[in-house]
Amino acid sequence: MIDHPHRSIFIHQRKVAGISIVTALGYFPAQPEWHLYNDGVLSPGWEQRDKTYLVFSAVRNPFDRLISSWKYLSSTRDRSLLDCLYNPPVEGIDYRHFTRPQIAILRDPQSGLLITDDLIRFERLQADFDRICDRMGRPRQTLNHLNASPHPRGYRDCFDAEARRLAERMFAEDLNAFGYEF
Repeated sequence: MIDHPHRSIFIHQRKVAGISIVTALGYFPAQPEWHLYNDGVLSPGWEQRDKTYLVFSAVRNPFDRLISSWKYLSSTRDRSLLDCLYNPPVEGIDYRHFTRPQIAILRDPQSGLLITDDLIRFERLQADFDRICDRMGRPRQTLNHLNASPHPRGYRDCFDAEARRLAERMFAEDLNAFGYEF
């Protein structure tokens, strides 16, 4: 999402409160700004963006995000977690929600560095969003919980040893880049 009045770009990570954040910033799906740069470095025109804009995104513990995605997607919600990890989605929306590591859209392919100026951590969503609003010069507001997945709280209970091993391998780069652990 691009916000020209506040000179900022939000990279919309799937299943990390993105719809809540974009909506709170006053944008809606029918607007072209909603969709611009949603896939960060993989977005068309990314290299041509105004590089003076504040770039931010949100990240989430990969294990928690995986469970949210698993229960959100119609292609995975009725399958076992283990089956989904052995046979993950490989393209399209389901890939972006379930399989694609968060780092894939946030790391510059040439330098290997994060392209964000700031990150919102899902685990401290409101406080980090308030900080971003301050940086943007926008009034703070309470985020609404939109597009929530019906899944159990406490992702750890969803994993057996094999599922954890597969998820750790699938999201090793996210775990390392953002300092998350099981």
